[in-house]
Amino acid sequence: MIMKNNSSDKFLHRVATDLLDRFGNDLQHVAIVFNNKRPQLFLKKYLAEISGKPIWSPHFFTIQQFFSESASPVCASQLKQFFVLLSEYNTLLAEEGKEPVSADVFYPLAEIIVSDFSQIDYYMADPVKVFNLIGSIAELEQQFPNFDKDQLEFMESFWSSFSQVKQSNIQEKFIEMWHRMPRLYMNFHKRLAEQNLISSARMYRNLAEGRDCDPDFLKKYSHVVFAGFNALSKAEEILFKSWQDQGLCSFYFDADEHYFSDPIQEAGHFIRRNIKTIGLDNQFKVQENRIDVPEKEFTIIQALGKVAQGKILNQVLTGKEDKNGPDSKAIILADESLLLPVLQTVDDESLNVTMGYPFEQSAVFGLCDLWLGIQEEIASGDHSTIAYARVLTFIFNPLVGITDEERNRIHTEIIDEKKARFSLLELRKSGKISEMAFSPFESPAQIIRNLGSLLLFVSEQIADLRKLESLLIAEAVKTLNILSDSFEDLAKNSSMPDIDAGFVLKMIRRALAGLSVPFDGEPLLGLQVMGLLESRCLDFDELVVLGMNEGVLPRVSITPSFIPDNVRRAFGLPVLENQNSIFAYFFYRLLHCSKKVTLVYNGITDEKSTGEESRFIKQLEFETSCKFKHVLQQNQPVENAFPQEIIVEKNGQVLERLQKYLKRNSVAKYDKKISASGYTDYISCPLKFFYGKIAGLKEPNDLPDQIGPHTVGTMLHAVMEHFYRDSIGMEVSAEYIRQREKLLPAMCQHAMVAMLNLDPKSELQQQSALQQIIIKVIEQYALKVLDHDVSIAPFVINELEEKDAYTPLFTVEVDGKEEQVRLLGIIDRVDTLEGKIRIVDYKTGKDQLKFKDFDGLFMEDGKDQNKALLQTLFYTIVYERAKNVQQVEPHLYTVKNFSGGTVFVKKNKAENFELRDENLADYKDQFELKLKEKLNELFDPAIPFRQTTNTDACTYCSFKGICQR
Repeated sequence: MIMKNNSSDKFLHRVATDLLDRFGNDLQHVAIVFNNKRPQLFLKKYLAEISGKPIWSPHFFTIQQFFSESASPVCASQLKQFFVLLSEYNTLLAEEGKEPVSADVFYPLAEIIVSDFSQIDYYMADPVKVFNLIGSIAELEQQFPNFDKDQLEFMESFWSSFSQVKQSNIQEKFIEMWHRMPRLYMNFHKRLAEQNLISSARMYRNLAEGRDCDPDFLKKYSHVVFAGFNALSKAEEILFKSWQDQGLCSFYFDADEHYFSDPIQEAGHFIRRNIKTIGLDNQFKVQENRIDVPEKEFTIIQALGKVAQGKILNQVLTGKEDKNGPDSKAIILADESLLLPVLQTVDDESLNVTMGYPFEQSAVFGLCDLWLGIQEEIASGDHSTIAYARVLTFIFNPLVGITDEERNRIHTEIIDEKKARFSLLELRKSGKISEMAFSPFESPAQIIRNLGSLLLFVSEQIADLRKLESLLIAEAVKTLNILSDSFEDLAKNSSMPDIDAGFVLKMIRRALAGLSVPFDGEPLLGLQVMGLLESRCLDFDELVVLGMNEGVLPRVSITPSFIPDNVRRAFGLPVLENQNSIFAYFFYRLLHCSKKVTLVYNGITDEKSTGEESRFIKQLEFETSCKFKHVLQQNQPVENAFPQEIIVEKNGQVLERLQKYLKRNSVAKYDKKISASGYTDYISCPLKFFYGKIAGLKEPNDLPDQIGPHTVGTMLHAVMEHFYRDSIGMEVSAEYIRQREKLLPAMCQHAMVAMLNLDPKSELQQQSALQQIIIKVIEQYALKVLDHDVSIAPFVINELEEKDAYTPLFTVEVDGKEEQVRLLGIIDRVDTLEGKIRIVDYKTGKDQLKFKDFDGLFMEDGKDQNKALLQTLFYTIVYERAKNVQQVEPHLYTVKNFSGGTVFVKKNKAENFELRDENLADYKDQFELKLKEKLNELFDPAIPFRQTTNTDACTYCSFKGICQR
């Protein structure tokens, strides 16, 4: 079989040729109807090319537009249909003596009900019979004498589940709903008709039944042509057959022998039904098999990720300039969410996107979504304040245009002052956009107009707003105006229930999410990018189909419905197999004229992807002799041109700042001191010391409602300081501790208020669930400390959290000379037990008392480091030097586990060594030597600041983003 290489094989080219042959100069009086608009442009192009001269164009319609010609009522908007349905539903509930349902609760149900009503109308089913409750097969045979055996079995299998005397609660609710449906259907359409409105599906039904319509509207045209149709509703089947029999219309079906002649092929199901069952005549003979052609090439690519499917286009497109016309090459998106990856990948100025840019993926929608979130929080809160999270997002949105000064002020309040909530009145003073964003809900129409005004203000204020964003704003404002008018009309209806803010905001989000704006450009030029539905009737020589995953093509999701599958089959309503057949046809007809086809699917399994190729691919491989090539996309490793290690030399300003830690004779006072945490930072990673102590980079603060490990530790220290503050210099007994334990809850509460900068006097201040949990955790930690203290009491508290007392000088060697640095130790607690002074350090983490090797604590790889030990020894040395005392014991209170005691233990194969008595002095001497060695290294200009080789230490480092580890 030989593949032809010209446009004459393409469906619309053949249609154009046949139309000119059949109607000639009378073509201007012919109406041509498609399912969608896109084929109209291509058909016009072919008509012009084939005729070779100027001709009068025929009349073009989509099927919806064409049927609208028959009806005088206006199609009701989705919102209008919802409120009419809500009103009628509440009327039925009132008749039953039941409470009315609110708009926000009813909306999800309404979507399903309207969809079911539409399918009943499209497929000409009797709503009374569909929703009739039947008790026995005898009643079924009596009520439905025209049903065949299969239909009766479908109905019987469904209703048998309700034959029990006592139904479940769900079944009872379901039956109640079904009892209302016939009357709801009738009342719904009656109320719409009273307002000269109609649903689209009802318009189809009326036309098929010859009611409330103009049956002669076709006679305005000499002939009507229906081109490229596949699945037809029952109403369309009746109308098309009737009009054909009257000689008013004709049909062009696009079919291929490959799937048309084989009854097993689901792609040909509806074409076969249209021609063989309904009796519609195809103006074309079914084409010979153009799919099973050995020369046709298929490349199947497994991409590693959703975005990777778009990125792969640069490899698979053989030249982007389209010199052979718009029907030469196309990118088909089975998954339309892949549009953005395609736009970001294909560098082609003449790219022709027919789908429109989705508003939901734009920066403008980001602003709208932020506004909606603010309004939702205001409506559901106290109506006068709002949490910091929305405010933080708002001030950093690029479209808000808030001043740098105002942004910095608010940001400082959130981060440094832990301001968790803001007054709406205060925020409205921050600018015009802030005033519109933080105004509370007034009325549905007013709140919608507020958003429209905000978008218009943004478009006027931002000078460099892109043209596409301006178009998006214009389309959004237009939609919001329609929505506002709808709510104003509804407000005039006194019988309608009050509408709450949540429902209005939900409707705004739904209306905006569905918007898109067309791209500029000549529609018949360039590389075509379109969705699967838009590709109907179009043929291309080269195809790239993205999203060829099982579950996407064909889709497995079905529209929610109150009408079960059994009943659907009995009444000829759509079922899942219909959907499979429709998508199979969409895909197979794309292969009619294509010679080179690339099918790309996502090979990664996640919550949105099965990771499997579409079964259509497997079917093609099994049933055709075409060439297939499978390609697995490989992850491309990113190679760095330079080593990743960061090295900072100690010269220039770096050296100047480092030397500020040294005591000079000319200066009496210094604020630069080496702290315990600074010292352990240097040991674990010299570069971390540079970032924090030399470069002055601050670790990010916790947000007002974030409570991290550091915050928990700080709060415990505050509680323990408060607990023992009145006991300094006194002997603390076990009885004293037990008496004060009852004060712990209040102390923990106070620590939380102080840490998060909460208002302790505010009656409205309520603790979040997380805050309540943390308070309980702190209380339990404190009780563990106190339980241990009870076990060792009595003891004397000497000092608590002295901030400036422990700053002794320490001698180091710099460039062969002796210099001095000032050490700093802020010690949690100093007490005296059995005549011995103890340094007590509280730890809430996973710190251990055991260590493997003393020298290993200071090794560069850091694998044997024990920060808690190093810091506690540091505090001990600092205290002894500051107080000129000896034999001070370091103790670590690991509040998660006191079973091992509080003294550090060296562990080896032979024995344990405690830091006590004879070992303690030894370890102190060793520590001082290591302290001096490391500080000499720190101030040595020849030794730069380097990254640690122990990447485990980077896991929780605040600066790992800079190092990119």
